[in-house]
Amino acid sequence: MPKKKIKKIRGSRTCGGGSHKKRRGRGSRGGAGNAGILKHKYLKAIKEGYEIGKHGFRRPENIKLEYRLKKDLFETLRELKDDGKLDDYAYLYLKSRPELNVGDLNNIIEKLNELGLAEKEEDAFSIDLSTIGYYKLLGRGIVNKKMKVKVEYATPKAVEKIEAVGGAVVTE
Repeated sequence: MPKKKIKKIRGSRTCGGGSHKKRRGRGSRGGAGNAGILKHKYLKAIKEGYEIGKHGFRRPENIKLEYRLKKDLFETLRELKDDGKLDDYAYLYLKSRPELNVGDLNNIIEKLNELGLAEKEEDAFSIDLSTIGYYKLLGRGIVNKKMKVKVEYATPKAVEKIEAVGGAVVTE
């Protein structure tokens, strides 16, 4: 078996590196790490199979859920409008609010009653917000109408405001 080249040149002063001035400091190595991967070290990157460029970002699950629920809400509202269950005013009003506050519900409950999406039982309005596409009821606004609301989630402030007027909130 023949000798390796490095064994041959071990005794020499620069071990095959040419002049002693050529391999002095860090300036001759072409940068640290992956520097020059798209420039002067490009062929090395291809041979070694580096992934070049940006490779994306994984969106957090709760953000994906929010976007999906908002998209589902808009689809539900669109279907209700196409079926004739929502007029233009109610559609635009609800579409501009991805999360429904008790004040907003208080403003539009009579309109929803006219359209058949809410019912009036004696002196209180009754509504299931999941039929409109809302899963959450928030507590901002003023409530002066008695309502029975069925919703997947309601904040404590929303429940407090509705019950203060004599209404009720049923959470699933």
